[in-house]
Amino acid sequence: MDANQLDERYRAIAERWVTKSESGVTIHPLRASVQAIENLGLDATEARGLLALAEEQYAAKQLDDLLVSMARINRCMAEGLATLCKDEPATWAEYAGRLESIPTADGRPMDWSTYRDRVHGAWLGKCIGTAVGDPVEGWTREAIKARHGWVDRYLVPPKTENDDTAYPILVLHVLDEHGASFRSEDLGLEWVAHLPFAYTAEQAALDSLKGGVLPPNSRWQSNPCGAWVGGQMRGEVHGLIAPLQPALAAAFAFRDAVISHYREGLEGACYAAALVSLAFGERDVETLLHRGLAVVPASSRIRATVEQSIAWCQRYGAWEPVAEAIEREMCRYHWIHTLPNLACVVCGLMLGEGEFERSILTTLACGLDTDCTAGQVGALMGTVLGVRGIPEKWRKPIGDTLDTYVIGFERMPIEELVRWTVAWGDRLSGRDAGSDSVTCGG
Repeated sequence: MDANQLDERYRAIAERWVTKSESGVTIHPLRASVQAIENLGLDATEARGLLALAEEQYAAKQLDDLLVSMARINRCMAEGLATLCKDEPATWAEYAGRLESIPTADGRPMDWSTYRDRVHGAWLGKCIGTAVGDPVEGWTREAIKARHGWVDRYLVPPKTENDDTAYPILVLHVLDEHGASFRSEDLGLEWVAHLPFAYTAEQAALDSLKGGVLPPNSRWQSNPCGAWVGGQMRGEVHGLIAPLQPALAAAFAFRDAVISHYREGLEGACYAAALVSLAFGERDVETLLHRGLAVVPASSRIRATVEQSIAWCQRYGAWEPVAEAIEREMCRYHWIHTLPNLACVVCGLMLGEGEFERSILTTLACGLDTDCTAGQVGALMGTVLGVRGIPEKWRKPIGDTLDTYVIGFERMPIEELVRWTVAWGDRLSGRDAGSDSVTCGG
């Protein structure tokens, strides 16, 4: 091996230890993985000891030895995950059996032009939130404040290409290919066919899928990040196609999330889907947050986080002391974990006073996984308010086209995406093609 090849090999090893995100955040993948294992309540004593050794090896540029330590850390994590998977629901029926009751569909008629407008608002809100959050993804509250103050604008020219907007495309496509009875396996194979890359839990699952490990087992192999926010990030589309049917929305979200997520990651996906589904009929944000918890087990840390975050908002009445409480009480969690990010979402929704801009910017100001959190708030508030409830200053720069990295769906008019979503909501709700309204969940 010549000197150039040797340098390239060492560079590749070093990049597995430390890298930088597009937003400039330094990422230590194995440190994050060990933290994720601890957040799951598993014993990471051996992994922590190996991590300290690995850090010394990296500092001394003993990169061959570092590879060995990394392999040993990964073994520790695999052994821990093998014990965890025994208690996780693998089907919607198993998951639903843990709920206090299954929320019923709202049988009220809904004007279809209103439904279309709300779906359009949700897609625009999702694109706006992810675009405004992208440049500071992974930043702390203090870092955002020090660099940008109160963000009230796009920090860079907005783009719609984002993993947050990629996965919903494949949900719509799997519905076209397999109908409403699609299986998690069907959607997972859509990932294989159409995703050139993924991140964290989704990347681990994609690697498993390519190796022939199908859902729900695909979520376990080399994946300590299954309680992170990716499942929640993917949940809204299921609420859009199941308006006023929170149980159906959560069931679809379960089939999606179980490809890559478990624990809070899975529950967060079901919760996000139910919130959007309910938002077609409920405008009061606090009521919405409580009602959505019907699709979350009573003992879940998702439920506890939502209730605690609402209580903080009521106690302090301002976003910054709430954000400080999130940091103080949830500092043990990684910045991509579902729970602290959900708390930021609740903060923005509760203190946004029903306004689109204030809601997404309050969420953004809290920091952490800002494209996911602002994107979720944007989608939810877009559903509640419709297109006209989104200020033009945010809508106009997004334009009318969605760019994605999804193979075969790299560019499409947002209006086409809205029509596609509405068409499936139409079919799933049982709308009469000749009617201007639909009875949802009838």
